[in-house]
Amino acid sequence: MTGTFRTRWMLPAAAVMLCGLAAEAKVELAPVFADNMVLQREMPVPVWGKADPGEEVTVKFADQSVSAKAADDGKWMVKLAPLSASKENRKLEAAGKDNAVTVNNVLVGEVWLCSGQSNMEMPLWGGNARFRHYNGDKVAAESNYPLIRIAQMRPYGWSQFPRDDFKMSWQPVRPDNIAPFSAAGFFFGRELFKALDIPIGLISSHWGGTRIEPWTPPAGFEAVPELANIARSVNAKLPGTKDYQEINAKVVRDYQEWLAKYQDAAAKNQPVPQPPAFPPELKPYENHQQPTVLYNRMLYPFVPFAMRGAIWYQGEANLGDGALYEKKMEALLKGWKQIFRNPDFKLYFAQLAPFNYGGDATRLPRVWEAQQAFADKTKDAGMAVINDVGNISDIHPADKETVGKRLALLALKRDYGKSDLKADSPKLKSSRIENGKFILTFENVESWKTKDNKPVMNFEVAAADGSYVPAKAEIRGAELAVSSDQVQEPQLLRYMWKQTAEGNLFNEAGLPLGAFRIENGLTFDDILAYYKKNDQLVYEYNLKSGSGFGDKTKVNYTVDNSSKVAGKIQRVIYLAKLVANDGTVSWMSAAMAPFTQNAAQLGVPVKSAGATFQTIVRDLEVQTNVPGVQTGKIGDGNIEFWPNNYGPRNEKRIPGADDRRYDCGDQINQPQVGYGSMQIHNNRARQTVFAYNNFSAGGNADLGIGNCAGKEPDWTFSSSARNYKEATLYVFVKAASPEELAKLKAARLAELEKKEPAIREEIRKVAPETDALKLVYAYNLKSGSGFSGGQRVNYEYDASEVLDGKVRRVAYVAKLTGNDGKESFVTVSMDAFTPETAKIGVPTFSAGAVFQQKVANLEVKSNVESVKSGKFEKGNIEFWPHNYAQKNAKNIPGASDATFDFGDARNNDGRYGSMQIHNFLEKQTVFAYNNFTTGGNADLGIGNQPEKNPDWTFSGAARNYKQAMLYVLAEME
Repeated sequence: MTGTFRTRWMLPAAAVMLCGLAAEAKVELAPVFADNMVLQREMPVPVWGKADPGEEVTVKFADQSVSAKAADDGKWMVKLAPLSASKENRKLEAAGKDNAVTVNNVLVGEVWLCSGQSNMEMPLWGGNARFRHYNGDKVAAESNYPLIRIAQMRPYGWSQFPRDDFKMSWQPVRPDNIAPFSAAGFFFGRELFKALDIPIGLISSHWGGTRIEPWTPPAGFEAVPELANIARSVNAKLPGTKDYQEINAKVVRDYQEWLAKYQDAAAKNQPVPQPPAFPPELKPYENHQQPTVLYNRMLYPFVPFAMRGAIWYQGEANLGDGALYEKKMEALLKGWKQIFRNPDFKLYFAQLAPFNYGGDATRLPRVWEAQQAFADKTKDAGMAVINDVGNISDIHPADKETVGKRLALLALKRDYGKSDLKADSPKLKSSRIENGKFILTFENVESWKTKDNKPVMNFEVAAADGSYVPAKAEIRGAELAVSSDQVQEPQLLRYMWKQTAEGNLFNEAGLPLGAFRIENGLTFDDILAYYKKNDQLVYEYNLKSGSGFGDKTKVNYTVDNSSKVAGKIQRVIYLAKLVANDGTVSWMSAAMAPFTQNAAQLGVPVKSAGATFQTIVRDLEVQTNVPGVQTGKIGDGNIEFWPNNYGPRNEKRIPGADDRRYDCGDQINQPQVGYGSMQIHNNRARQTVFAYNNFSAGGNADLGIGNCAGKEPDWTFSSSARNYKEATLYVFVKAASPEELAKLKAARLAELEKKEPAIREEIRKVAPETDALKLVYAYNLKSGSGFSGGQRVNYEYDASEVLDGKVRRVAYVAKLTGNDGKESFVTVSMDAFTPETAKIGVPTFSAGAVFQQKVANLEVKSNVESVKSGKFEKGNIEFWPHNYAQKNAKNIPGASDATFDFGDARNNDGRYGSMQIHNFLEKQTVFAYNNFTTGGNADLGIGNQPEKNPDWTFSGAARNYKQAMLYVLAEME
């Protein structure tokens, strides 16, 4: 056995024996050496197994014969010299003193590992129509490749420690065995075989839904300083490591000290001390998502088998890692290089496809960015961009042939001398700004083309305020010129910076451009200068001054222009600059829709300002240089502005708040002139954007950007202002004069007038009686878009802000087209339950629409037989963005406490959502739309749902319709 075989990341001899090594055994080969296998060409080939300690084992293959003696633990290994590719089925033999083991039909060629989570696991064909390659049955039927050999690590398993008892088998690819194999892996291998005409070996080892950490060996975590905490946790569980010895030595000392104190106290009849806490690092792993446990069970059985490298499709389970995912990929590759003893081990991986994960729509682009960064910085890695073959409604896109082919292109170009191939997607090379346009140059592109010759999509630009707007991109040969008429001085740019963005821009080889952004170099001074030029400064204030907070005294602002603000406030911007005692500058800007039209209430909320606001704010946008704080368009957020004392109880039921902590949802207490709170929150992310509390404490006030680490998230009781030598707050507004407002309204009306005729024609087909009503909204009920973080709904038509007057009567027209083509509709109208057009649409948090009440003069018309049409004196609605339960909280006549129907109980939290209209006199749901954010899986129905919850709760029935539209109309006073 060679000395290098006993490496630090494998089990010591004593532990290996626990895994089943007998004291005496016949010669055995490791499980990977089985009939029909492929050995790697052109590199040393380790061959290993077990035998009696000290027994000499001879391995013969082709014209080579190599021997080694088994070590004390019975393990042995030899290395065959590099082999030439061979299509000849030959025998590999391992012989000892008493027996020999023969492996038949052995080829020599190229061997690759296929690993990751479910998108690598997705088979060529199988029984699940939503989890297979789109025409995999046809491909399988035509796949007879005796020189492509496959091995699958099945069944799945995980282990606390490395195990090598996982049975393996190799098979030549045939129509009757390839269907269950990884589709991406098969197409990758098939492309290599067609191009190289040599044997190809593919080992698939994957597990759906798994994180990257379980696949990473200990050595990988050790090689990346940013993951030192994971490395320590892993090593602490491995007997013989330095961390294991140090932690256990401390445990012994701590418990010995405790035992002595315990015995002394017991002898003196005194209270005995509690034992020390058991170190969490020593606790065994509990599931298959924890570090190294899949490596231990699903890779270790064939370590260190010679292979060229691996293809990898994973990352969905690590969506929240953002930039850290780059380091985890680095650890994976460095770990695999070590365990497979191949410093040139390659890793080609698929960039995640677009998908609507919900939540923060920029999480996926941040992972895309991390994947690109890893590919750019790593010599032996390459990335296949696949943003054109995703499915935003299905996390498992059905086209795996494109994935496999693009991965194969990388290998063929980089490893197999096919230098003429175009394998790499375009990548940003440089940018400059000329005449209000970004001029972008790229690598790996000679000319551009778009999908179906449509305009370039998915570019956005922003000025220094960070408010991104869609941009147009002009193709200039290999360059792009990107601009927007709405941004005269662009500073920031991003491409495909949304999880549902699908690529439509390709180089001449048909390879898509991947997501990227240009946000470097923007400073606080840039942002301050921008706001001073484009907006009106209301206040400038020294946050450390602490002066002027008496009962009726105004704050001593450095600048106070509140009395000069004229016109309607359109936007409020808070800009803070904090200079730490060591000179480090941190800053943030938070822009939002106005929560008051009184400029005097926008500053520090002391009693004299009359400013007490605990409310959701719309259209929150955040910029900051503080790591970890979510930036960009947040959607809904919330503010807590008051002069009072406060407690941690989430009295207003703010989503994401904790009753036990001071955070985004607290309770206003007495006295009114008390501690004071001026806080801006991204409550959906459970994140404080900016906090200033305990105003009168001056240099000892609470002050921070982002969550306060290890303490109250909103910085309460932190006295953190002492950490800053300078702290300045600026408040700006964007105000529009009556003339400007009139122009904005006219432009919006002109835009709507272009859309309205086609929409009216659709409505007229089922509800011509609504012609006299004003069209307020048109909405695709299957879109599910615009709800992340409570953002406004992405209506296809929205006139709510330009219609004058109050709502007198409201009508809803729902038109559903089933997957079978059958059309159903309902028109329901009623006296207005609110005068505000903003509250008669889908009741998201941002709309502020929470209604559970009876409505008068209900009229119903439908082609659904079970729905009773006609005029009814009363009905009732349940409109809210929250979760809800079955209890008949409002005592609606006929409603049940045992089922979800026309009388339910709103929970004040969660975000399932209900938009239901009921004819309770007939015990009937007229129309229901629930669980808004799930889009194509929302609850949707006309009439009562048969046999189940009458209001369609938990039905996911939107999947039964290929089209589903809702139109909202109103009669205005």
